[in-house]
Amino acid sequence: MHSEVPLVSVRVITYNHGPFLRECLDGIMAQKTSFPFEVVIGEDCSPDNTRQICQEYQARYPDTIKLLLHAQNVGAQANARLAREACTGKYIAFCEGDDYWTDPTKLQQQVDFLDAHPDYVLCFHNCWMKFEQQPDREMELFHDYTKTDYAIPDLIGKWIIPTASVVFRNHLFTEYPEWLRNAVVGDTPFFILLGSFGQLKRLPGVMAVYRRHDGGATNLLHGYRYWERMIELYTGINGHFQYQYSKEINPILKWFRYQLTQLALQDGDYPKYRHYAQCCFQFNKELLVRFRHPGLFHYRYTQMYLTATSPRLFKARARRQPWAEGK
Repeated sequence: MHSEVPLVSVRVITYNHGPFLRECLDGIMAQKTSFPFEVVIGEDCSPDNTRQICQEYQARYPDTIKLLLHAQNVGAQANARLAREACTGKYIAFCEGDDYWTDPTKLQQQVDFLDAHPDYVLCFHNCWMKFEQQPDREMELFHDYTKTDYAIPDLIGKWIIPTASVVFRNHLFTEYPEWLRNAVVGDTPFFILLGSFGQLKRLPGVMAVYRRHDGGATNLLHGYRYWERMIELYTGINGHFQYQYSKEINPILKWFRYQLTQLALQDGDYPKYRHYAQCCFQFNKELLVRFRHPGLFHYRYTQMYLTATSPRLFKARARRQPWAEGK
């Protein structure tokens, strides 16, 4: 396609995406640009035919597609980081192997914006959400955008930037903070780090599809380790920015700990429940208002306090939970 040095690197990470990957790569290769781009694919030892599809497309586009074929499974976050580090372009775009782009001018529009606005480090747009189990159902991923300019506080504890929508400036930093390197979820924390270098812009239009399916990362179970790692992540972010975002981060940490109390209740584990509940006793109205539970504030707080101070009440509550039926 282009033999010059690429202006944009398109990072594709893929694992077990055999049914979807061709649509992803076709959407990328259909881009109409005035500049050269490369496609960097990180393939993480998929058990299906994903690797064969990657090799098929690399053979068709040898000057454009670069493959990172791991010898053994390295995990989603390491795969994402290694693929990012292999990107050589001035800009990087993301598209995971089960998502795809729908507008052939997407890259050109976003690069034109970043070229013209040096104060911005990233631009994004809305996506369609496609449900594989309900093929006739399609909707915009986010309906509640209220502005076009975003910054770090807007991203904390929220998902507002679809991964398949971003183009951002490369080479802004050389070292990955430990909290990002070990993150249980990677994209929003990465965008938070980018936000420390400049502004973020939402562009109009819907130019990609975010696919929901049973094998997607968003369907992973949220057990103890997940919420504990989320606490580690946001604690690390808070320290990285010298606690200037504590007002936004502290309610998030409390919410994660509340989720841990519910897991302990489900398991009938009173010591764990008591431990996590004590971490939540600084609950405030701002937290539950933020998560749209204002009417439940006093009820939940009182219920948690009494349950944590009475093993007998804890056992009674645990027996009444829906998941206790049939035990």
